[in-house]
Amino acid sequence: MAVLRLSKPFKDSVVILAFPGLGYVGTIAGRYIVEKLNLSWVGYVYDEKLPPVGKVKDGSLLYPVNVFSGNGFHVILSEVAIPEELVWPLATSIVSRARKDGAKYLLVLSGVLLQRGSGVYAIPSGNSARQILKQFGFQEIENGVITGTSAAVLLLSREAGLPAILLLGPASSPQDFNAAINVVNALSSILSVDIPTDELVELSHRYEQELRMLEKRTKEPQTPMYG
Repeated sequence: MAVLRLSKPFKDSVVILAFPGLGYVGTIAGRYIVEKLNLSWVGYVYDEKLPPVGKVKDGSLLYPVNVFSGNGFHVILSEVAIPEELVWPLATSIVSRARKDGAKYLLVLSGVLLQRGSGVYAIPSGNSARQILKQFGFQEIENGVITGTSAAVLLLSREAGLPAILLLGPASSPQDFNAAINVVNALSSILSVDIPTDELVELSHRYEQELRMLEKRTKEPQTPMYG
């Protein structure tokens, strides 16, 4: 069972899930708001099935999946792909803790492949999430299929009676920064927090290199980063 360890509970917080997916949109957007808003590290997910990858940032060792907090919301950020056998346990741990703590609702960030897509699209978990969504005017996707952690979180949230919304930026490249910018802009509106995106374009080269390195190390965990 994936264990979610927090020093600051989700009470009255919007919980944002930023995991790898199409175009790495969730991870890019999540990492950017963590850095841009200088959010504090408040926890992590532990499970032996997670890739054995530790990231060193500002002299501190981080886990594969970390939790940051500030400005009235939490960000659960993963820069590594979640193994298929861990999807349901991880989603269950997150949704259960969010419901127990009294979180406001969940926002899941990801990408979507649309031939003529622009802006941000959304999928609500149910009627309560749809009412939240109506305040912001994002276009709902009426037909399609979602998979992985996004699907598990929305389905479990529906069962738990906890509103959850999947925000999707149309992505067309392996690391789609334009789609991530659209998602960050959407978050600015939803959270009522000013998150300028000008630096995201400037950081795209560094982000792209780091994501490629993490992906490679995840596939070859026995290879050391140094030496």
